[in-house]
Amino acid sequence: MKRLTFIILVLSCLSYSGHAQDISNIFLHVPSSVILGLDASQKDMLVANPESTSEVVVKRGSHGDVKRQAISSDFISLKTSDAGTIQIKLLPLINDSKIICVVKTACSKMCDSQIEFYTTKWIPISQTLFPAKNKNWFIKSDADRESQDFKNAYAALDVNPMVITLSPTGTTLSISYDIKNYLSEEDYKKIQPFLTEKPREFIWDKISYK
Repeated sequence: MKRLTFIILVLSCLSYSGHAQDISNIFLHVPSSVILGLDASQKDMLVANPESTSEVVVKRGSHGDVKRQAISSDFISLKTSDAGTIQIKLLPLINDSKIICVVKTACSKMCDSQIEFYTTKWIPISQTLFPAKNKNWFIKSDADRESQDFKNAYAALDVNPMVITLSPTGTTLSISYDIKNYLSEEDYKKIQPFLTEKPREFIWDKISYK
């Protein structure tokens, strides 16, 4: 508990400057390590007129186009390539200051997301605020884990491709297991009866995702 309290105090101090900021102000300072090839005017274009439903696209030369998919006061979603998206969300801490959550999703044969956290000055936060991906999140609670059928099917799950979707309007996120296209048709048929059908939801409690 003392360690957790210390982490919260550190995060609160680092992110105090973000109090009363919205996603537009935050995005104008997004570093190239998060999104490549955007100059100041292009960043401004992507957050301009947030109430507009018109398509907003900027060109990054060799890095390709960036298309705005959604925006609100604390959220923006961007299509960064045919295979990639970036979601950026401002999350409140317990003292009403904020931190930034970034979810990058890349797709090929399957889709997979990575989640990162930053202060409002875009300083990476090293503390773990989201649990390590676990394929057992998607195994039905009543699955007979001692059966040979389950053991054979489960053995094929040697990767954890998961798609994270941040809520545009709230502070929850959902996560789906994108395993179907990774497995052979035969292996997927074996594991499918043991998999849950709905995404898992995680709640932001102003400290971390639970």
